[in-house]
Amino acid sequence: MKIKLYRSATVGIISDNYKLLTDPWLTDGEYYGSWSHYPYFDLKKNLNEINSYNGIYISHIHPDHCSEKTLNQIRKTMPIFIHKYHSPFLKYKLEKYGFKVVEIENGKTFTLSKDLNITIYAADNCDPQICYKFTGCANFLEKGGSQQIDSLAVINNNKYSILNINDCPYDLSSNVLEEINKKFNKIDVLLSGYGGAGPYPQCFENFTLEEKEIEGRKKEINFLNQTIKYIKKINPSFYLLFAGTYTLTGHLSNLQNLRGVPNIDKAYDYIFQYIKKEPYLSKIKPIKINPETEFDISEEKTSATYQKLNIIDYKNYIKNILLPKKLDYENGEIADFDEIKELASLSHKRYLNKLEKLNIKLDTDILLEIFDKYIIIPFNKKRLDVINKDKFFEKNKYVIYKLNPNLLKKILNGPKYAHWNNAEIGSHIKFYRNPNIFDRKLYLSMSYFHA
Repeated sequence: MKIKLYRSATVGIISDNYKLLTDPWLTDGEYYGSWSHYPYFDLKKNLNEINSYNGIYISHIHPDHCSEKTLNQIRKTMPIFIHKYHSPFLKYKLEKYGFKVVEIENGKTFTLSKDLNITIYAADNCDPQICYKFTGCANFLEKGGSQQIDSLAVINNNKYSILNINDCPYDLSSNVLEEINKKFNKIDVLLSGYGGAGPYPQCFENFTLEEKEIEGRKKEINFLNQTIKYIKKINPSFYLLFAGTYTLTGHLSNLQNLRGVPNIDKAYDYIFQYIKKEPYLSKIKPIKINPETEFDISEEKTSATYQKLNIIDYKNYIKNILLPKKLDYENGEIADFDEIKELASLSHKRYLNKLEKLNIKLDTDILLEIFDKYIIIPFNKKRLDVINKDKFFEKNKYVIYKLNPNLLKKILNGPKYAHWNNAEIGSHIKFYRNPNIFDRKLYLSMSYFHA
């Protein structure tokens, strides 16, 4: 069995008689134009190779794992394997692109070929109690499927097993790991993320530049320690760091170094320094491969010598290639305030119904900053308020959302056009919060604020 790294979470798993591609994102400009690859991947030039795969596993719906721009170019006769979620949104999306979608029940082994299998688990193991504990909301009446979006998978043949955990949070999926350790005798390769994408701390205006750098370092350590938890729990023979590897584009590229995401060499060094101090982990080896390089598990060899990231070339690429690009919503007329207000009113009705259904209790007002006004979503009222910014008096608890009016209009029109979560991950929203604390269920609740 061989593993080929393409970009980010896109990996090829190559067995004797079956080739499985995971989470295809091979084009620049996902997350409304803000996410790009380094180095650049020429999909058209490499399309025959990508189309040589027999099937695709997609872990979840985020664009860096399920890229519309990439999937539109791939042959549609390849089946796509996904977890059978509570909501069939991912299935419908992929079918709309023209693919045959195979939903696999949680923890059930599916045969891909005579010697290759895949077993997919939901990050929360389809347990709403775990989901509620982690996010602060869940519909306890729903018994089927997962209310989370993430999944992890074991791909194995008669010799080797690979565990792909992509973006799954450790605290959410630790109970799944217990099942995996019982079901599979040994995980040979762990494919693990090593950094956390998202708007924190670079998009939070409570912080000074120096404070963002401090918070970024804390975030780096937190996610690297999470990777170490996975390594300790699974005790694989090898680990490959991947996923969440991206470069911000356009005017957002000036936030790149504030994201709290280490470069790959820094990540490998941190984990190596930890592992070498622990005798029981000392036999675990890193797989260091550059994009478009293979690792042969049986021979324990790479197809090319690893080259560290050239920081100077990387900075020049950002400055000369990525910085001049426009984001998806930066063309055309600026959205009108009245139409945004009308869409917000429609969104608010849906939002209130969803919060009641999911048993979400908030104690914080949410303010949408648009031009010189705030559209206020009060936590204790059934209607929206609109005031001029200069008339706003600080309250005990509030969070301000500020984003491009054109992107806001797309989000309010519904997920078909844009989504709050993707705008956050893409660093398109600036936040100001009082007090400066994280309330997961507040940001989750905004996912439902659309018409």
